[in-house]
Amino acid sequence: MKIPPILFRWLASAWTIIMLIGCLTPNDKLPDSLTSFNDKFLHAGIFAPFVVLWILAGFRISYVFVVAILFGGLIELLQYTLPINRSGDWIDLAADSLGAFLGVILGWVVQKTYKPFNS
Repeated sequence: MKIPPILFRWLASAWTIIMLIGCLTPNDKLPDSLTSFNDKFLHAGIFAPFVVLWILAGFRISYVFVVAILFGGLIELLQYTLPINRSGDWIDLAADSLGAFLGVILGWVVQKTYKPFNS
């Protein structure tokens, strides 16, 4: 039985909204557990599932990868310009891109390995 891409589109959309809310929440409103953790791991850790979900939703891997990097850039630009006590950072964008790359690898492996995604 094939898992319908619409399910992954809903999950990917929800994850995208969660990412935006989390990344654009003022620093003083974030839980201590998030601010004490290594920020770069968080960036990579949120972008990998973002990419995997959009790939499983049926979008081309190359398209999803480019959009993920642009989305990361948009988030960093918004953090830099909005008055939310956050700062845009090139290294954060690099961590976003690394997470997107890891997501591409994982999404490709899942597509090729598990029958429900490719039958």
